Amino acid sequence: MSDTITAPWSSEQVAALEQFQTLSGMHPFTCGDNRHHQSPNLVPSHSGWHCPDPACDYRQDWAHAFMADPTTWPRPFGDRHGPTPEEVRDGIKTFGLPFPVSADTLADVQARQAWEAQAVADHAAIARRRRALAFNAVQPVLAKHDRHLPLSIRQEIADAVLAAIDNPN
Repeated sequence: MSDTITAPWSSEQVAALEQFQTLSGMHPFTCGDNRHHQSPNLVPSHSGWHCPDPACDYRQDWAHAFMADPTTWPRPFGDRHGPTPEEVRDGIKTFGLPFPVSADTLADVQARQAWEAQAVADHAAIARRRRALAFNAVQPVLAKHDRHLPLSIRQEIADAVLAAIDNPN
């Protein structure tokens, strides 16, 4: 691996590796031994990476070279988490999503997405309730006339009635 560095590492490299490991947003190096219950994220030291579990002897002596040099870290990085509002708007336009975006902040976009998700969930719940009510209305009429039909047929009747109500043409 030509773009890697191997331990021993300088104090500056250890500090950069630790910062990269905890703040980069990229998947961290993790312990290869999954038998313990502590965090599997490796900890850098002068002699290389080690598992934080004292009972574990997992070690790794290499890192990607860019991880030890903050000037080469991929961007976005650091304080930025996620797309800017402009990037969200541009992305929505690119994918041709069906709603206009007038949000000024990412929080506005997230609030709108949460509202839309709730609206979809509410609509689905209403549809399930209507179907259940229609289904439950069939049996008493059949019982009144001393008739019985299998559940699947009663459900088909309920669905047909709802379809006729929803699409009267």
